Amino acid sequence: MSTPHASPLLITPTAREGRLPVSFTQEERLETGRHVQLVNNKIPVGLIFEGPLDVTLLERCLEILGHRHESLRLCFPVDPAGHTLAVLPDLQEPLRVVSVEDTAPDRRLDHALALLAEDAVRPFELSTGPLFRRMVVRVDEHTHVLCMTMDHVNIDALSVRTLISELFALYESLAAGREPRLPHLPVQFPDFAAWERGYLRGPVLERLMGYWREQFDGIDPIPSSGLVDPAGGVEGPARLVKLSTFIDSERTKSIDAFAESLGTSLISVVGAAVKATVWRRRLDTVGDEAAGTVALFGSLGNRTRPETQHLVGYLATVATFRTTFDGSTTFSDLVGLVGRTLWDAMRHQRIPHSLIMKELGHPQYGARYGDPAGMPPYLNFDVLDYAMDTFTQPPGLSVRRVTLPTPEVPRGGLRVLGFRRPDGISLEFRYRSDRYGEAWAKDFLAELDRVLALGTGSPATRVHELFDVRAGRS
Repeated sequence: MSTPHASPLLITPTAREGRLPVSFTQEERLETGRHVQLVNNKIPVGLIFEGPLDVTLLERCLEILGHRHESLRLCFPVDPAGHTLAVLPDLQEPLRVVSVEDTAPDRRLDHALALLAEDAVRPFELSTGPLFRRMVVRVDEHTHVLCMTMDHVNIDALSVRTLISELFALYESLAAGREPRLPHLPVQFPDFAAWERGYLRGPVLERLMGYWREQFDGIDPIPSSGLVDPAGGVEGPARLVKLSTFIDSERTKSIDAFAESLGTSLISVVGAAVKATVWRRRLDTVGDEAAGTVALFGSLGNRTRPETQHLVGYLATVATFRTTFDGSTTFSDLVGLVGRTLWDAMRHQRIPHSLIMKELGHPQYGARYGDPAGMPPYLNFDVLDYAMDTFTQPPGLSVRRVTLPTPEVPRGGLRVLGFRRPDGISLEFRYRSDRYGEAWAKDFLAELDRVLALGTGSPATRVHELFDVRAGRS
């Protein structure tokens, strides 16, 4: 009796002897930006601990995480035969601990964040590693700030949530003298990379590529938004400017109820408001016919297999979400179109954007890792959940995330981010100062907020009427 073959969808452990292949996403970075040191290519995770933190125990927890997840110990040796990854035996560097207690009390936290930001932007050497740094700053007896800095080539946003959750679970268990109980990891990232190489070929590759070829018909894989500020930006070096507005809990409940009534999610509703706002502005730059093809840039988790649910690594992929509509489309119908665009992209997310562009032979391959000035003016859109209340925090400690003041390099042009928080939704609009002015950006964000309110309040309103109503026209 013959042994049945394993499903090609099943990710299984691969031998660690010999050359270990990199993922297609890692390959793009290594081919086009191995030596480019952009802040955007790093992920610093800042956590403020309030309470009696045991720093020695915290270091032990971080070491356990490092041994548990090979992605925290990966590096990429220079190999004339091709791109490979290597797994370092340990974390290489100890936890760095400093104090700012000699600083004036009202300036200590800012000083701590500045020190962590300075450490976070230090270059990584991809060929030798380590690509995972840890630093703790003691602000006072009851306040510490931890920063875990990782190179994006090894980590994605869902992995960050896993690391935070497991860090807290480890600390709680070890502080209580219990053996930690973490989810079983059937595979590690090198196993995923090897599986991806074997899976994405032949008929599977052609089927997935067929969908994306259709999506990119007439547009680039990194699509231009078509948005122009007639007044232009300001002279001088490009800066990343952030504006934000807040949607309170009552409005958030209404938006969630509206999404539920359509059988969709928050990201589809906010995405429809974003695309409607972009449509209105594209009327002035590309004309009526082209305005209704709105393509945004965003991210997909690409965790379609149960083996990857607790896996730390760079599995996510950027993607282009293209929706076609016109001014007569109702807001509720637009939400449906945006939702289907997202759903279809998720069904085809196993092929990373990097491989799509390589298969297409597109000149944008590697553009995200090169000179930011050469990037097309795309609009990036994502809805994220950074709420710490979803984590079981260590007893006796209160932990919150903090953003470090690192000088992010402006790429593309525009970014809309929705942050779901316990008390509502924060809408953030980021723009390049050399391409867009403050007045234009403020008006865009305000218009987006109004469209979201009008559209969810009156779903049968047609897209063009959202702006007619706002302007007081019949």
